[in-house]
Amino acid sequence: MSDLLTNAFSVLSLASVFILTALGLHFTFGLLGLVNLAHGEFLLVGAYIAYAIQQTTGSTVAGVMLAPLGAAALGLVMERSLLRIFYDRPLDSLLVTFGLSVIMRQGVQLIYSAVPRQVRDPLRGSLTLLDVNIPKWRLLIVVVDVLLITGIFVLLSRTTFGLRARACVRNPELAETMGIDVSWVRAFLFAIGSGLAGLAGGLLAPISTLDPQFGLLLLVNAFLVVILGGVGSLPGLVIGGLMLGGSLALLQFFIPTVLAQILVLVLAVLGVRVRPFLIERRGERAHPTSSTAVT
Repeated sequence: MSDLLTNAFSVLSLASVFILTALGLHFTFGLLGLVNLAHGEFLLVGAYIAYAIQQTTGSTVAGVMLAPLGAAALGLVMERSLLRIFYDRPLDSLLVTFGLSVIMRQGVQLIYSAVPRQVRDPLRGSLTLLDVNIPKWRLLIVVVDVLLITGIFVLLSRTTFGLRARACVRNPELAETMGIDVSWVRAFLFAIGSGLAGLAGGLLAPISTLDPQFGLLLLVNAFLVVILGGVGSLPGLVIGGLMLGGSLALLQFFIPTVLAQILVLVLAVLGVRVRPFLIERRGERAHPTSSTAVT
């Protein structure tokens, strides 16, 4: 029984990491349609903000709390100064965000060098539940995932901002005629996505080794989760994360971890090929809320 529960938590833990890294991309790519290759670098920025605050104040918690604010502010500045002209231009946005990702990654390396860094785990140790040892920080990530998913659902489906955001995503021309400032709604959506990426980076920093390449693998996984689950679908994002987490946890019992990660990546790419959500038209994208028309 304990082995079964241990395996179940292993799947849940891996899935929660995949989901956490993809939540920000749900906004920037899933809703806005911006092919954001700089998403991994927002994770990187969040992780290094957590590291810098910890080095300054000695508090990892303070670093994790400030990471999303710093990443969101950076994302807002980037969107207002450059990215806002690249909506509905996927190839151009891909090239521009790739260039920004290189600049951000090299900037981090210039400041902190390529020497691996470590953020201290403030909780340390494990909890024992039903004879299962559960690392406290990983359990915190699972709890934060649940809270974030609930909060995002409420934001998009139960608030005025969510109503305006859905209108801007589905029919920006009509939204403008209704007096909605589409440009600023998009800016705030991008800032929220960037802040979520920064929070993910801060939360993953204590269980990872930091270096300037920190965000690259996470970027690939985040895109796979969003695409597998359905672009713009919050429930689909959760399902995609569980699929990848479960597959990796299962394969690690039979083959080395690195080989398991490669195989999961191959299987996910094949899944994307079979189920090509990436090329769905923006107006046909799934949405975590109902299809109620904006009136």
